Amino acid sequence: MSFGRLKVIAVILAIIIIALLVTLCDREPPAEIERDGVVEEEIGPGVQSVVLSFADHGASGMIDERREIVVREDRPSKARQILEELARGPRTSNAVRTLPAGTRIRDVYFDDAGGAYVDFSSELVKNHPGGSTGELFTIRSVVRTLSLNFPDVEAVQFLVDGDEIETIAGHIDASVPFDVGQYR
Repeated sequence: MSFGRLKVIAVILAIIIIALLVTLCDREPPAEIERDGVVEEEIGPGVQSVVLSFADHGASGMIDERREIVVREDRPSKARQILEELARGPRTSNAVRTLPAGTRIRDVYFDDAGGAYVDFSSELVKNHPGGSTGELFTIRSVVRTLSLNFPDVEAVQFLVDGDEIETIAGHIDASVPFDVGQYR
């Protein structure tokens, strides 16, 4: 086979590959579904687009990160899965982790008055780096993440190993629920 024929074949293959890539990129975006007043993006069976809220590197604000995760239908399980994803930390390079390493989400409960109760493992307190700013961003991250994914949530109570706590790192009163309006 001559060198000229090889060049023609290479060009034809390149055109085919480019055409395939363009076709794949021009696919219709996933359909949006509205459930309980929340617009959810259905990616595939059981997969939804959710929003996680992390602190930025300068500790001056929050960075929202969208992820596609497999979720269950019931609210407590879905909330737990979302917060477990938050505990894994950010994928965005300019965002920082807001839940201490090793923190697990034991359970999430909802009441009929707009309250959410998040039961964390003891690592939330034991491994927290401290500081009022760090504590504030931990609270803000959890409250904002829940309120963005569950707009009817009005307040979030932090629990550790099933018990109410006075504070996470000694600076902010955690014995009462955090009002979404103050921490969003």
